[in-house]
Amino acid sequence: MRIESEVGRISQMPKSSARKLDQPGFGELIKSALVSVNDQLNQAEQAGLLLAKGEIDIHNAVIIAEKANLALQLTIAIRKKIIEAYQEIMRMQV
Repeated sequence: MRIESEVGRISQMPKSSARKLDQPGFGELIKSALVSVNDQLNQAEQAGLLLAKGEIDIHNAVIIAEKANLALQLTIAIRKKIIEAYQEIMRMQV
């Protein structure tokens, strides 16, 4: 009887999960990072237009463009690493 009560008590315990409910998942993190990079690229394009109109100085326009460029390069590098990891997993034998 004691074993049955222990099994019942253990089965009623909450299951532990790898991530907490308030933490975003991997897909959500990737999506938010891509949205951020897209926003930076849009800001760089807008800065180019403002520079052409003479409403912003070249120094600020170049800084905005370089930030967007670095963010895009980082995104491409991460994508490359993810693809390499996926290909490595697919080559594994089970």
